[in-house]
Amino acid sequence: MSATVAQAEHHLARGFEALASGDWPGAREAFVNALSTGDSPEALDGLGRALWWLREERDAVVYRERAYAGFRRDGELARAARIALWLSREYSLVFGNDAAAGGWLARAERLLRDVAPGAEQGWLDLARSERTRDSEESARLAFAALDVAVAAADTDLELRALAQLGFAEVAVGKIDEGLEHLDEAMAAATSGEPASLDTFADVCCTLMLACERAGDAERPQQWSHVLEEFVRRYDHVTLLAFCRTCCADVFAANGRVDAAEEELVAAIRELTEAGQRSRCVHPATRLAGIRVLQGRFDEAEQLLTGFEDDPDATRVVVAMRVGRGEVRTAEALLVRRLDEIGWTNLLAAPLLEQLVQARLADDHVPEARDAAEMLAAIAGPSGRERVDAAAALARGRVASATGDADAVNILQRAVNGFARLGLRLEAAQARLELARALAGQSPPGAIETARHARNELEALGASREADAAAALMRSLGARGVRVRGASGRSAAVRPRCCGSSARDFRTVRSQAGCSSAPRPPSIMWAGSTGSSASSLEVRPPPMPCGVSGPNRGFPPTARSGAARS
Repeated sequence: MSATVAQAEHHLARGFEALASGDWPGAREAFVNALSTGDSPEALDGLGRALWWLREERDAVVYRERAYAGFRRDGELARAARIALWLSREYSLVFGNDAAAGGWLARAERLLRDVAPGAEQGWLDLARSERTRDSEESARLAFAALDVAVAAADTDLELRALAQLGFAEVAVGKIDEGLEHLDEAMAAATSGEPASLDTFADVCCTLMLACERAGDAERPQQWSHVLEEFVRRYDHVTLLAFCRTCCADVFAANGRVDAAEEELVAAIRELTEAGQRSRCVHPATRLAGIRVLQGRFDEAEQLLTGFEDDPDATRVVVAMRVGRGEVRTAEALLVRRLDEIGWTNLLAAPLLEQLVQARLADDHVPEARDAAEMLAAIAGPSGRERVDAAAALARGRVASATGDADAVNILQRAVNGFARLGLRLEAAQARLELARALAGQSPPGAIETARHARNELEALGASREADAAAALMRSLGARGVRVRGASGRSAAVRPRCCGSSARDFRTVRSQAGCSSAPRPPSIMWAGSTGSSASSLEVRPPPMPCGVSGPNRGFPPTARSGAARS
């Protein structure tokens, strides 16, 4: 072996070791050094993968296309096909180029006709599962990929197929089965089973999206503790670099909401500058949820421009409309989405929560009661504590609106249910409703309950509802009540018209994160319970979603059209 060849092999080995450990800059340097001794498909492929993690997607595509051509010339059809599948995913998700995506998928299919049956066929089935808009077909193809993975002992394919199967099941309303499959995939992905960190990235993102769809806030919160321990083995920031939105979700779930907000602002800036689509839940919708909780509706509306018809933004859009008093528009959006997904499955639960609130705000009490009863019917057989608590909150709101003496007991059950699950925002919102119900029976008790709710809401950055709690306290005779207000500043309670003037709106990105007002210490997402929010505390998630990961040239298991059907 010549010295030049030995040197190239040394650099290649270093590069792949760096990829395995999450050292993306080190991987890039090693592969660049390997290429200095001459082009090789392996070095080109490795460099493309490192650049993907460093968010240099366009260059990643260029180098992996060159690697594809090299493997194709060398007759390594399986490796070339894997890169073709990855390129198909990138062109679809990141660049929105369906023609190029379809072309690369077709190329992979043709190449694999001359490859012996094996794991490659499973990766092709997975790519087809991600691409189809038929959720039932997506589940079928993911299951086929899973069978191939087990037979071929390909752990990375197995976990990605398992996650994609779980997501497809959630998309068709099989919530329990789908989330169980995702839990299994996450357990394995964070245990060190997969050969590539790309698998971790993909499974993580798929879980977030599925929980967003299912309105499951506690699952991502629980997994965030596991994720934090897992990424501690590597570098927290670089390991979560595959998706800033998922990174923000993990930060938020662990109470680091300022860091989450910074990630979202950076994500919006990077996507805008690069002219790319989000591979995950779009950060603008996440940030809009924060702005709704802060009562900064104008900013939220500008952030949501272009996402009004996105199913994954529905709850945030509705929360904004309800907060601004546009309750009939909010109701119409909810009814349209419920007609699409069905009114009687678990996917409908978070939307029915909001529908109760919108109808009560419009004084449509009988219709609100109907929605609350539908939610209760879903909660009964579901066995899900969060849905039970949400159903109690909905029934309690209706009972309070009708003067039912049992409203206090029902709302207390909702508070207890959310608190037991550690869902602080939902518990505080339910406690505010409890304070309103107590106002006519026991003003001192209502003041104390509202004070508790106000303190928690303020700590969570839900300025608008903290303001409402303080106003209730003042109306009941409490003195010296001060609230943070939509700007984040502490201020005496005053008419709402005085609270949010003098905002400077320039661009979505400047509104998103460059306000001169200090940030609240902690914020959760807006969208799931009442005016509250989606995931992580999460929230997934929709992405046209999906993370495309460079693992061995394979596209990640994500959510594609099937997820969005």
